[in-house]
Amino acid sequence: MVANLTYDPMVSAVTKIETDGIIQDIRVTVDAKTKHLWGRFGKNKELELAAGYKEQHITVMLGSGLGFAVEELIKKSGSALIIIDREKHILAATEIKKKYHNRENLYWIDDDTPEEAAAKISDIAEKYGQPLNFLKIPFYLRLNPQYYCGIEKYFSTEAQGRNSGAGFKSIQPRILLLTSQYFLMGEIEAACTRLEIPFQMINLDSRESELEHFVKTIVKAISGFRPDFVLTVNHLGVDQEGYLNTILQKYKIPLASWFVDNPHLILPLYARQVNNNTALFTWDADRMESLSAMGYQNIFHLPLGTDQNRFKPSGGCTKNKWQTDISFVGNSMTTKTARRFSASKVTGILRKDFKEIAAQFGAHDDFSVEKFLKERYPQHFMEFDKITSPAKRLAYETAVIWQATLEYRLSCVNKILPFNPLIAGDEGWKDLLPSTNWKYHPELSYYEDLPNFYPCSKINFNCTSQQMKGAVNQRVFDVPACNGFLLTDHRHQISTMFDPDKEIVLYKTNEEIPDLVQKYLKDDKARKKVITAARKRIMAEHTYDHRMTKLTDIIRSTFA
Repeated sequence: MVANLTYDPMVSAVTKIETDGIIQDIRVTVDAKTKHLWGRFGKNKELELAAGYKEQHITVMLGSGLGFAVEELIKKSGSALIIIDREKHILAATEIKKKYHNRENLYWIDDDTPEEAAAKISDIAEKYGQPLNFLKIPFYLRLNPQYYCGIEKYFSTEAQGRNSGAGFKSIQPRILLLTSQYFLMGEIEAACTRLEIPFQMINLDSRESELEHFVKTIVKAISGFRPDFVLTVNHLGVDQEGYLNTILQKYKIPLASWFVDNPHLILPLYARQVNNNTALFTWDADRMESLSAMGYQNIFHLPLGTDQNRFKPSGGCTKNKWQTDISFVGNSMTTKTARRFSASKVTGILRKDFKEIAAQFGAHDDFSVEKFLKERYPQHFMEFDKITSPAKRLAYETAVIWQATLEYRLSCVNKILPFNPLIAGDEGWKDLLPSTNWKYHPELSYYEDLPNFYPCSKINFNCTSQQMKGAVNQRVFDVPACNGFLLTDHRHQISTMFDPDKEIVLYKTNEEIPDLVQKYLKDDKARKKVITAARKRIMAEHTYDHRMTKLTDIIRSTFA
């Protein structure tokens, strides 16, 4: 008896060969070529395959074949039996799935991608707590090697070793990225692509995920992708309850968190999650000692950098409205400060003396508001210490830092007003500055605008946030990378990255600003010489390719 069925566009015909009602073979015509599932003695070959059954193992079949092996394994199996088969045309001919689709401990998997299928296999393996035993029908491996061979490779000895603590067996580590709207993730993704580092992204964006969905998403990614470590920026995507941390410790997968903002305004919310499975990278070397005091052991300095494919030399300024002698790009901090101060809900002397505290904090070297209050404002610290909500404490600390930044930026920007600067930022600048002697431009897009904006200014002016009193910000790398000249404030860590006066021009006090502006506005040759030297250093040492290479090397040496 012969039955013909047509399903897949690639498959022109499926022929079932039967004798006395017993199926003997399947012939599949693909691209005008006829292929046999087994050929002669198909039943005997399937029974031989089923003889590869191992007790105390979960059997995974790649393909269901004619059905004889499936039926034999159902009789033998004391554990789970998993069948991977997405060939609907063959399944319709054998009807084996239809016959056993509701069988207990029998799992049929036909997901669209090998990653999704592998994730389900891992979930089943975790449920039963037994190793996997793969039985492969060669026909399926030839018919769709990308799918069936792709599933098996996730459970090779090498891949299993990665999640059993052996780790980092491949040349390049596999990174699971917890993505967000934060700008740095785009640079990390681009650097990984250039360096050919395998990565998978989980887009958490800004919404709170339901716990069950969050856990399922993480476990599925771990089981399917088999990462060597998880990477996030500023702890985004790490839940305060500790579910992610618990999952990563269970699978022996390290967490790397790269802080490019003040970690002390974030990590107190995760105080119960301090463990040796976490590596902290901080853009500010001054924070390493205080992070160690919080109990973290794996702490490393990793500065910012630039994306050399985005911030690169162009044909010069392309927009006349951006052409100017001197410009400043930055937020006024008026709205940001007000929001954090309001969220703190402080009263009494903390509220009354807020601006005085912020001004004094900005004038001193302390980067911890809590420490600053304790040492210099003991009465205020007593009130601050009564705040029981970690979120409100951090809101007040952040407000102090932002207010200090506002006042510092304003004092610096006032020094460039005689040169009629172009200031790009929020409308808070209109409330802070006089109505004349400067030009306003709305906020610019980091990715779309700034690479083209920086070359339009003879001088790009920079004054760093008060959250980093020793470290350097993004602009130090981005401006010279696209052939822009930068005048920036002195930060003691900058001398470890650039040669002052040759590769970067610094002002140590506000009083130095006007003379430096006047000097470099007049000297095109001097500006060009500094730009050339700075860009050469950046391309050699300060791209995000360099940062990701260093990060992965550190994680490998720490956890492998």
